[in-house]
Amino acid sequence: MKDYASEFIRNVAVAGHGKTGKTSLLDACLFNSGAVKRIGKVDDGTSVLDYEAEETKRKMTIGDSLAVTEWKNYKINFIDTPGYPDFVAEVMGAMYAADAALIIVAANAGVEVETEKAWALAENLNLPRAIFINKMDREHADFRKTLDDIRAKFGNSAVPVQIPIGKEDSFKGVVDLINSGDVPADLADEVENERLEMLDIIAEYNDELMEKYLEGDTDNLDEKQIADALAEGVRQAKVFPVFVGSALQNIGVDKLLDNVVQYLPAPDYRNRTGTDPNSGDLIERKMSDAFSGQIWKTLVDPFVGRMSYIRVFSGDMKADGNYQLIGDNSEGTERISGLFTMQGKKQINVDVAHAGDIVITSKLANAKTCDTLCEKGAAIKYERINYPEPMLAMAVSSAKKGEDDKVIGAITRQQDEDPTIKLVKDPATRQTILSGIGEVHLDILGDKIQRKFGVQMVLGEPRVDYRETIRKSVEVQGKHKKQSGGHGQYGDVWLKIGPNKDGDGNEFGNKFSESIFGGSVPRQYFPAVEKGTNETLADGIIAGYPVVNVSVNLYDGSYHPVDSSEAAFKMATAIAIRKGILAAEPILLEPIDEITVLVPSEYMGDIIGKLNSKRGKILGMDPKGKGMTEVKALIPASELYKYATDLRSQTQGRGSYSLKFSHYDPMPDKLAEKIIEENKKANEDK
Repeated sequence: MKDYASEFIRNVAVAGHGKTGKTSLLDACLFNSGAVKRIGKVDDGTSVLDYEAEETKRKMTIGDSLAVTEWKNYKINFIDTPGYPDFVAEVMGAMYAADAALIIVAANAGVEVETEKAWALAENLNLPRAIFINKMDREHADFRKTLDDIRAKFGNSAVPVQIPIGKEDSFKGVVDLINSGDVPADLADEVENERLEMLDIIAEYNDELMEKYLEGDTDNLDEKQIADALAEGVRQAKVFPVFVGSALQNIGVDKLLDNVVQYLPAPDYRNRTGTDPNSGDLIERKMSDAFSGQIWKTLVDPFVGRMSYIRVFSGDMKADGNYQLIGDNSEGTERISGLFTMQGKKQINVDVAHAGDIVITSKLANAKTCDTLCEKGAAIKYERINYPEPMLAMAVSSAKKGEDDKVIGAITRQQDEDPTIKLVKDPATRQTILSGIGEVHLDILGDKIQRKFGVQMVLGEPRVDYRETIRKSVEVQGKHKKQSGGHGQYGDVWLKIGPNKDGDGNEFGNKFSESIFGGSVPRQYFPAVEKGTNETLADGIIAGYPVVNVSVNLYDGSYHPVDSSEAAFKMATAIAIRKGILAAEPILLEPIDEITVLVPSEYMGDIIGKLNSKRGKILGMDPKGKGMTEVKALIPASELYKYATDLRSQTQGRGSYSLKFSHYDPMPDKLAEKIIEENKKANEDK
């Protein structure tokens, strides 16, 4: 591959809803540019870009794939992105690395949910955008209807620069509105109308063009002026050209490649801003400055190690360089032992990557996704990508006994590749909790670690961290007496057990000022009574969950000068605690979370109804603009299992939520009885 200066590089993230034909379009681009000898097909498992086993099996893109190609003395770094909602983090990384987004819309389906979300991601980054209406050869393909839908969702600045010739089975080509050439007679009026509408929008980006347009001299307009005006509007992210074609029939693909290099911006259209890692001051880094770049994606291979995808923001990155590593949890020096680019899984070695390019290296010692690499003495830290928080939490374990550590180790390695995976050990329930974006996300994670590391994980419902407490005070005796030859065992305690205020926790002996009667229990046994109290309360009484917010006071008892011991008093205390808690009207407490749900306003009724059905208490609603509303509610943690799946179904994938613990509340008696019975049965089965 030739060495390309920055001005001849294009970095394009290709995004849209699943099954719009993104991967098929790029397979056709690779073929037409001569990068591959035949067009791969997703459905046949022959796509150049969907090469991972999980992608081939499911016939869907799961991770970003780099499709570098050369076209008319330009280098185009296409990034193929997933269209399934569970893999939105991949789309975010691609958008961050790219200089423009190509949004794919199917002509037989219109603008779908993930297309809207991809557009919003690009819009938030103020990224230049273009649109490709694909599948014009399919049944029910309708260019005009699809264009109207695009404009309804994305605004009237979506401007066709091509229109199709025919549709469905009769689709056979496209007419370019800037360089139209021969126009079919039956399309002449439509071409003229669309051309005038295009000129009306883009004329403001070229003074001479605007002057001629206002004078009505539209027949003799200079094509280069029109093209330059369009490119300037695209560069400013104010005009969004609409292209058209069929990836499957390879119609309009050559024109798309021409349009990408002509209208989408080179990397030099903007400088990147970071911070000084020492002072925190903002730094603007020009492309001509010393080398700096950021890792926007990591692939983990059990044999090769990490493969780090790097966007070069300034300077030149050399294949044998040593660079400073700067990250939130990473620092030091990384030695580069080779650079390459990729066409799917095919690696192409390069000696140097110029500013604006995308390149890959492997076997970096400590670098992780979002870390910065830069020249020593020219330190900069680029902002991390703000990935979404995982919403689906599951308990994870190994399918094979004794391999839990192997499963946890494999998932931990995959966290390097996927920053939306979270893994925590819950000390209360003693379960390991794996969180991801959705069910498909976690299913595919399981497939990956089995293929890569030879371990199989099992997912299940997480245990809820309930608590037990009491509602009244009691006085109770616990006596342990056993004689079996030689020294016996004797311990006798009288305890006052009562409720504490919520938040005061458990107290023993009014914080160790025991009101023991007349020395009936020697002080040397007080620690044993306290230990017996703490351990018994921690194990739970009615359902196996810790007892909280109780006070326990030792006020009387008896001992034997020979048979009494710490163990005997600890046992006597456990007997008294169990007896006393059962007599003190025990209840089960359930954790209550504060949930914040962000959804399109039209779904508010359904969302509130669902939260109410899950015993939620609505705290308030707050409009957030762009048709979105935020709902806050208190909801029992036990009602949230797979709520991520419910929310996606209710909102067609447009909703999201976050959680934080609020407090504990008494659980309704009928629900508590079920938990208590389950605990009894579990103990009987042991």
